[in-house]
This record gives sequence, structure tokens and C-alpha cells, in this order.
Amino acid sequence: MTRYRKTKKSDSAKSPLTVSEESSVSYAPKQEKTINYIWMPDKNGNLVKKDAAFVKRSFASLPKAAQAVLADYVISVQNRQPTDAARKTAFNTIIDAAIDAFNEGKKQSPWDILDIQINNAPKISGPTVTYEVYDKITTDAILRKAARAIGFSEGGFGQFGEQDLVDFFEKVQTASREGAKKTQEIIRPDGTKEIVTIPAAFDADAFAQNYIWSKVNIADPKTLPTSVLSQVDVLRKILRANGLSYLSNKEISNYALQLTKKEIQVTDLQRQFNEKAAEIYPLFGDRLKANPSLTVMDLAEPYINLMAKWWEIDASTIDLDNPDLDKFLRPDGTAGKVPMGSISDWINYLKTHPNAEKTSWANEAAGSLATAFARMSGFGV
Repeated sequence: MTRYRKTKKSDSAKSPLTVSEESSVSYAPKQEKTINYIWMPDKNGNLVKKDAAFVKRSFASLPKAAQAVLADYVISVQNRQPTDAARKTAFNTIIDAAIDAFNEGKKQSPWDILDIQINNAPKISGPTVTYEVYDKITTDAILRKAARAIGFSEGGFGQFGEQDLVDFFEKVQTASREGAKKTQEIIRPDGTKEIVTIPAAFDADAFAQNYIWSKVNIADPKTLPTSVLSQVDVLRKILRANGLSYLSNKEISNYALQLTKKEIQVTDLQRQFNEKAAEIYPLFGDRLKANPSLTVMDLAEPYINLMAKWWEIDASTIDLDNPDLDKFLRPDGTAGKVPMGSISDWINYLKTHPNAEKTSWANEAAGSLATAFARMSGFGV
């Protein structure tokens, strides 16, 4: 009986491919996932690099304040109802813009881009979006938009806290349900006319602005928006030009508030100030009444320019309360019985006043006089 010994197969025999065949097979390289980055603020406000896809997935966990900013964007820029779907779409759009900014080397977070787009959006007046329901995020956004329109910087309204947001939310719900009313004249088929009362569209923007104005405290400059503060500057110039600087800050702020809310016009105030100026500058009274656009400063300009010339000072530093100028314009105060002097009288007063002693023309005159006296005395100068 012949015995056969089993032999172990070689490793190469295990594969159906020859070595040459194996070497000819190619494999597709593994695709690396592309990550888009954006800048995002951390808890300390520092911008850090984040995965844009991860940030997009974080929409559902955004705080209410961030949701309100997105709703503001949907209302102000897109002019749409700020539904959850609309806010999410806006969020993704802003993230995409942040990716572009990151790739361009701009260190801007999505919130920076959002603020830029909101602030640069065309101004739209009147109600533009009809709401069927007002949720808290929407009313927060409406209030934020109204505050910006009035002139409050982001977070600049110190009295505006969470309780105000809740209070406004409740008031909007009540007011929108009740609805505003307006009267309208209709003509019947038989030609008769009738005045009827019909529902009017609820203007949430106007309602929000009125709510904010009710919170403003004119005695506290920190609660005044830039729109009012700019009017304060305008008023101070008008008052200064009419010698009415005695008005209190509270009075001026109140006037500025009325101007900003369009309750009064600048021309109305100019007329009021003109009448007061005519009382305290009686010698200019007739001229002021004849031309309400004139100010006391306009009429005093020739005397101010002469003072600036002879005393060699800046005319813009001379106010109507300058004691020398005031004494000349109102010799007996508000009585108005003693007339003003002539231009020659005024020039003579300026040239002989102690303030003229240090001027260049006075020193030159003094030097010339000294030289002439020396020559007359035989000193050979």
C-alpha cells in the first residue's frame, strides 16, 4: 500500500489572482470630508473657529434673544412673517454668508453679518406684514425693530428688560384682538351717504414705538435715543442763537422728544423762540417779529465780528451772554427804553477796552508811538 504525504498549500495558492494581476488592480482614494468654518463668539465674546455645519444644526437650541434677532431680520429685510421655518432658512443663509466672510479673511460672526444686513435694509414705513398670531419671539423682534427705528442702539435702552418684553407681548395680543377702528364714508345705490365704522389694520410697528416712547424718561439722558439727542443738539443751537440758554435740560429734552415724535415742527419752535427773543431783546423786537426766521445772533453778527476783529479772538467763541456785548445790545436790560450806541461807539469801546491792550495792532501802535517820541526827543532812532 502506497502512502501519500499531504503537502501544505503555499500562500500564493490561496488567492485566485496572480501577483501580476494583483498589482494591476487600482482602488479609489478615500474621499476626505470638506469642513467649512465660520467665526462664532464664545461665552466671553471672543471669536473662535467653528464648523459651519455643526452651527447650522444648533438652530433649535438658539436662545430666545437670538431667535428674536433672526425674526427681526425676516421682518426688516425679507418682509415676511417670522415663522420658525422662515427663521431657520434665514439662519442657514446667514451661516453661508459667514462662510464666505471666513474664506475672504473677514473676522465676522453670523450675528455681525445679520446686524449689517438689518441696519442697511431699506426703511419701510407703515405696516408691511399682516400677522395672524403674535408669538413672543415675533413681538420681541417687532419691539427690537421699533427701538432701532427710533434711534436706540442695541442694548442701549437701560429700562428695557425681560419684564418689558413680557408686558409688550401681552399688550400686543390684547390690542390686535380688539383691533383698531376707522370711520369711512360710503355712498348707497340711492345716492345717500353714510358714515360707517370698520376694522382697521393693526399697526404693530406704530404700537411698538408708542410703547417705547412711554418708557422714555426725559429727565434721564441715558433713556434718550440718538434721534432725540440729535434734536437736542439742534435745539441748543437755536436757543443759543436767540439768547435763550436759560432753558433747563428737561425743557430742552421735552421739546426734542416732541420733535422726534413729530408732535411739533422745528418751524413752530423757531416761532416760539423768536417771540421770546423779542421780549428779552426789545431793541430787536420789531425786526424779529417782521422776520420770524431771523435770530438775535443774526442781528448781532456785525457787532460780534467787530469784537472778534479788534480783540483778535475767534467769533465762534462769542455768545450773546458775553457781558460787554450784552450791555451794548441791551443798555437797560429788557426795558428797551435806552437805545443802542452807533457802530462808531462800539468800535471806540472795543479799541479802548483793556482786552485790546495785548492785541498785535495795539502793540504795533505803541511801538510806533515810542519810536516817534524818541525821534522827537533827539535820540536818533
